[in-house]
Parts: sequence; C-alpha cells; structure tokens
Amino acid sequence: MSPYEVDYVYLETTTYCNLDCSFCNRRDVVKHAQHMSLENWIVVQEKIKDFPIREAKLMGLGEPFLHPQFSDICRIFKEYHPNANIIVATNAQYTPNENFFESLQYIGQLYVSIDGTHEIYELERAPSKWSKLLSFLDNLEKNIERIKGCDLVVNYVVTEKTYDKIEDLKKEIMDRYKYLSKLRLNIAQWWSEGETVAITFDSKIIKEVSRNKDLVMGKSPWDFSDCFWPSHGFYMNVNGDVKICCLNTNTTPIGNVFKDNIDDILNSKKRIAIQNANAINQPMDHCKACDYKSLSPVISKIRNYQEVAII
Repeated sequence: MSPYEVDYVYLETTTYCNLDCSFCNRRDVVKHAQHMSLENWIVVQEKIKDFPIREAKLMGLGEPFLHPQFSDICRIFKEYHPNANIIVATNAQYTPNENFFESLQYIGQLYVSIDGTHEIYELERAPSKWSKLLSFLDNLEKNIERIKGCDLVVNYVVTEKTYDKIEDLKKEIMDRYKYLSKLRLNIAQWWSEGETVAITFDSKIIKEVSRNKDLVMGKSPWDFSDCFWPSHGFYMNVNGDVKICCLNTNTTPIGNVFKDNIDDILNSKKRIAIQNANAINQPMDHCKACDYKSLSPVISKIRNYQEVAII
C-alpha cells in the first residue's frame, strides 16, 4: 500500500439549491437542506490544517453561493491553506451580490454550469431560465475588474438531450462572453453504490461529441488502479461525514470529522481495504459501479472516433 497523503479535498458547505437538475441525485440524498456554520467550518480547518492541500473543491450537492457567508468560507480556507487552489461550481441562476464578488478573490477557478441552450438548458436544469443565465453573465461583464484573477470556465454536462447543442453554446456563449476562458465537456455521471450509468451513448452521440473531443474531460483508458481518491483525497459533506470520493454521495461514511479523529478516519480499515483492492484492479462493492470505469470506453470512443469515408 502506498502512503496516504491528502492533497485534494472536496468539501460541501451547503445543501441548499435553487435547481433540480435531471442528472443530479440530490433529490435522493438531501432530506433536510442546511448550511455549515462558520464555527463548524473552522473546526474542519483545524483538523485538516497540516495536510499539504494543493486543490480544494468547495462544493457538493448544493449551490455554494446560496451560503450567506460563502465569502468567509473561502477566506478562512485560504488562511489555513494559502497555497491551495480553490475551485467552485455555480449554476448562475441568481443575481451576483457582494458575497459572490468577495468570494472570487479567493477562488482560483469558477465553473459556470451551462448544459445546452434555451429550452434544453431550462429542461435539464429546471426551473432555470436562460434569460437569468444571460443576466448573470452580463452582470459579470459589467463588473469585469472584480472578476480578474479568477479563471471562469464553462462546465457542460453531456447528456442525451444536450449532446447536439455544444456548437450552439459555443456561438451563443463562448463567442459572446470573451472573459470565459474555456469550455469543458463532462460526460454525464450518475453513480451510487450498486448503480450504473443510466445514459446510453450510441454512435450518433459519439459522432457529434467527437467534433469537440479535445474538450472532453476524463482519463481514458482508466482502471481502478488509476483512482487517486483512496490515496490522495476525500469528500466531506455538510454534516461532516467523510466519504472516499465525491461520486458516492449516498454511501456509508467512513467517519465524521466532528465526532472522530481525522487520522483515525483516514487510516480506517475500510479506506485501506478500498485502496488495496483498487491497486490490483479488484474493486470492492463500494467502487464496482463507479462511473469513471464505465465511462472510460465511452471517452475512448469519442477521442478515437474517425468518420468512415463512403467510396
């Protein structure tokens, strides 16, 4: 077993959300929405302050900027981990306020989630409004000096309904808002223990997405021995439960930061067993249905797709 050194964390600070996206399992996992208090957030930072964290995603099953003290959340994290890069995702379905702009001075990358355009966007991210998204982006453009220093990236989830809207998105959003640095395509993930990917990626989808193959995120080929989670990171939800990774949001936690010693959690028999099993590509039930594995051949097909010439 390789040494366990945490340099990547995924920390959830709120489970409040203003949307109900088609590909999100929040509706099945979150029973009572809550914000993490600043007092509890400081407790978390005290427990992980000695970890050499290089990257932190401060998000989860909620919209981060709905937390009324999110700028303080980001500031406090940076005080404990000044060299860490903070990444946050937003659904952009609100009017940016002072909390939002204050947060950006601590955030290295902001993923603006946009899947499809117009009616498809509103369908996939109900009850979103395309007009509200444009208003959000216009607001940022008017406050361009306040967003400098933060890399703004469009995160696009490819589903059966959005796969053929990528070019439209590039024309209507990327070409219009030049401060958006790039577009990244994520093949839709929906995973929990015992489940598999529900979306079927047929040849039509593969062909269309391959037009932008260089924008597709994900490692391929990928096997369980490639997984960094059991040896380099962990996911913590808003109530302090620690889990192996960000995909298995409804599985049994391996501990709780408010109840257990963090070293005991990360050196638990379950985590070590998962790490050892993945290292030899013989995953335990906890990981068998992982999207990374089932989506790897899909990503390979997209990247290796070549049009067959008809003679």
